[in-house]
Amino acid sequence: MSLSAETALELARLAGLVLTAPDLDTALVEVTRVTVRAVGPCDGASLTMRERGQPSAPIADGDWAVELDRLQFAEQEGPCLDCLREGSPMRVRDLAGDARFPNYGPKAAACGAASALSVPLTADGRTVGALNLYSRRTDAFDRDAVGVTELLAAHASLAVQAATAYYSSRDLAEQMRQAMEGRAVIEQAKGVLIAQHRCTADEAFTRLVEASQRSNRKLRDVAAALVAELSAR
Repeated sequence: MSLSAETALELARLAGLVLTAPDLDTALVEVTRVTVRAVGPCDGASLTMRERGQPSAPIADGDWAVELDRLQFAEQEGPCLDCLREGSPMRVRDLAGDARFPNYGPKAAACGAASALSVPLTADGRTVGALNLYSRRTDAFDRDAVGVTELLAAHASLAVQAATAYYSSRDLAEQMRQAMEGRAVIEQAKGVLIAQHRCTADEAFTRLVEASQRSNRKLRDVAAALVAELSAR
């Protein structure tokens, strides 16, 4: 199997997803778009991740691939599900006539899909997802297409792991920043209450908690409102 310059470029783009996509879902959608561009016979692609042992809602380059994935979930059969269960590539040359998928195959064909290919995504030796390709042509995915898709899946696995770690760390950092800001405004509000009511820091904090419970608002929001009210005077 030889790679074209275009395919090599798409593989390189996968490596840069973490730096260019604003969030994890956008990065995963871009994986499917790269797949469609890199594998000639592919008319639509999706990415299904395994969450708590179950396949998650698919992420895809368009509604067509999402529909084909969700149809598999509804029928509880199809190449994507078998790929997730077995951890090996699943190629369907003719969806309408494949005996392995008597319910899903004809319904997928009615949606315009003639052939399909699902390749596992792995992490730490486990199957964590499946990269799914669909074509409107029968027997669209030959040996070279399978090879390119497996290479894409390997790169996509690394990109997904990197993106997951990156966005998780970024979200954690944002949560910590918000927590620190919340703590600062709570301390300000306590100072206001101490000055107004000649109470201790613990008593001031208790007043804030009680106000939060009465108004069913977050403690930080109650504190911010108190500080804002004092600033407006």
